[in-house]
Amino acid sequence: MGEEKEMRIIAAVISSVLLENEFGESIEPSIGRDEGNSWSISHRRMALGKAPLMKARTVRSTKR
Repeated sequence: MGEEKEMRIIAAVISSVLLENEFGESIEPSIGRDEGNSWSISHRRMALGKAPLMKARTVRSTKR
């Protein structure tokens, strides 16, 4: 493929994404990418060895 043709394709793709962005349909993340409810977040944190969400929310920062 020629370099000029490739640049035209890239420009067409960029312009189509920008046009779709105006409608807000193609750029929004799907529902499956949402964090989920607090229970799910807390259990993922515990599975990674972190403190549960309830404890993480109640821990205060150190005094300065």
